[in-house]
Amino acid sequence: MSALSPVHPVPPRPAETGAHSPLYLLERRVEQTVPAGRAALGMLGDVSAETRRIRRAGLPTAAGLLTALCASAARRDRDLFGRLLPADTDDFATYWLAAARYTAAVAESLCSAAWQPTQEGAR
Repeated sequence: MSALSPVHPVPPRPAETGAHSPLYLLERRVEQTVPAGRAALGMLGDVSAETRRIRRAGLPTAAGLLTALCASAARRDRDLFGRLLPADTDDFATYWLAAARYTAAVAESLCSAAWQPTQEGAR
């Protein structure tokens, strides 16, 4: 390697800059549910700031999944006497699985795209 070789610095990874991909906001909630359960998301309250950030990044499906996941975690119906009914675990599980699969598919797609040659490199 000669002393005149061009230097191509590697851009910092998100962990090094303190910034995360907006997809991380959904991934974090999916991962948070595993050890803490549905109640961890049910107590979050308003996630509209997170969903706006995700939408601005061009990921409307991720924003919708985050909203649906948190809403299904917090949703508890009551009977005629005001007692809490059992939670609809099927609804929550469906949204959790959809969010987990979506984040995995996006991450896989981004990784694959990062390893594809660019159009400029093909010239």
